[in-house]
Amino acid sequence: MSKLRFKISMSLDGFVAGPNQSVENPLGIGGERLHEWAFDLAAFRAPHDMEGGKVNESTAVIEESLANIGATVMGRNMFGGHPGPWDPSKPWNGWWGADPPFHHPVFVLTHYDRERNTPQVREALTKQRVP
Repeated sequence: MSKLRFKISMSLDGFVAGPNQSVENPLGIGGERLHEWAFDLAAFRAPHDMEGGKVNESTAVIEESLANIGATVMGRNMFGGHPGPWDPSKPWNGWWGADPPFHHPVFVLTHYDRERNTPQVREALTKQRVP
């Protein structure tokens, strides 16, 4: 049987990003503070092709959250960085560019329709890394 698990940094009052998300502030104003504990960890940096990093008590949390992932489900703002409809004149395939850090399928939940089967979307969302 498949399992679903939910892992995310959340403030005590239930927020996972700061206010006013935008292309300039993808996690909202002050939103990166929720996730700073992970940014310097080697276990976080390695999947993002970043060198170095610390190993500490939080390392096991990151390692567990990244183990055995079959797919990622994310919302429109996490994928696109701003609310509202897609702008066909400004194609968007995620913050990560041509090499997404997920290396497994990604499903984006949104209220806004978007052409789903373009080569760019397929490549950006399903690019796999083979060791």
